[in-house]
Amino acid sequence: MDENEDCPISRMRLISMINRDSHSFIKSRLGDIDINSGQFPLMFLLFHHEGINQGMAASKLNLDKGTVARGMMRLEDSGLITREKDEHDRRNYRLRLTPAGRLAMDRLNEIRTELESSLVKGMSDEDRRELDRLLHLMHRNVSEVPDGQ
Repeated sequence: MDENEDCPISRMRLISMINRDSHSFIKSRLGDIDINSGQFPLMFLLFHHEGINQGMAASKLNLDKGTVARGMMRLEDSGLITREKDEHDRRNYRLRLTPAGRLAMDRLNEIRTELESSLVKGMSDEDRRELDRLLHLMHRNVSEVPDGQ
């Protein structure tokens, strides 16, 4: 931690370091699964919301549509998902896991569980609940700030 632990920059840096280290953790454990750590949340979203369209996926993950489209094309090229034209809106695609994608989810769930356990190691249940509360509060606070202010 920086010399001045009360400095907001040190919190931002710590959050950034946790994010970077989490991506490295995921990457080191993916093995022969042909995805990157950035596509990790896309796979979980599809696992829990089969048939979601790309626009809704972008919204749920708080990513721009282009980022999601590129990620989904890579997952499709890897044979882990299918993108089917939406029958109600031909400009949209419905996203589904393939059998290979469902199989990969077993390993992805193991990695997620291992990472989450690592992140909260040494914390009591109360500590974890408080951490969750504070993280949600921080996210809500920053997401409510208008762009450019």
